[in-house]
Amino acid sequence: MNIYQRGTKMNWNLENIRFLHPPDDFMGSFTNKKMQARHIALQEEKIDEINSALEKEENPIKAMYVLNRLEYIQFVTNNLEIFKSHNCLEKAVLGLYYHKNTPFAPAGNYDTWKFFFENCDKDLLFQQGSELPHEKIVAYRGSVTGIIKGFSWTIDKDKVAWFLNRWADKSLGGGTIYSQEVNREDVLVFIKDEEKQEVILKPSLAEGTKAIEVTSL
Repeated sequence: MNIYQRGTKMNWNLENIRFLHPPDDFMGSFTNKKMQARHIALQEEKIDEINSALEKEENPIKAMYVLNRLEYIQFVTNNLEIFKSHNCLEKAVLGLYYHKNTPFAPAGNYDTWKFFFENCDKDLLFQQGSELPHEKIVAYRGSVTGIIKGFSWTIDKDKVAWFLNRWADKSLGGGTIYSQEVNREDVLVFIKDEEKQEVILKPSLAEGTKAIEVTSL
């Protein structure tokens, strides 16, 4: 696998990277031979530009951003050891994770995130966030399917109250709120900013094995 620097060029592992996405990777063909040849030439030119940019970029995260965003997870998976050696796997994983995962959304591809979190350095991952306010906290997660499993849990009771009120009428769809008490050692990282106060839990807790249904605070 091409994952190591050779000379002044970076040889990233690009296995299963498609490079282009619609409309750039038009899968059909033109009946006009000149138009088809021009289309292929333009594709190859763009791919050459991407490859050239990748060869020059030694920073794994910056290299990832050279690609289409749909390739990011595959790129990190392919080049996991380089991300680790640059001590930036944890930052990359969290950046990708928070695009789609919240305590009130489906868990997404749970196994993918479990794989990434298990490959992160425990201390480096925790350092990406803030210190927990207490050694023991109550964390909450919402589900519209009744499936509790998910890494993201919130400790923001105002947000929990808002969802409890929103989901109170089951005839309108709604969902269920679950809670569990967690200790410091159960938390991979605590993210606190203007929008969220969330913990990412270890798999044993993320799967909701100790969670109970909450109907009021």
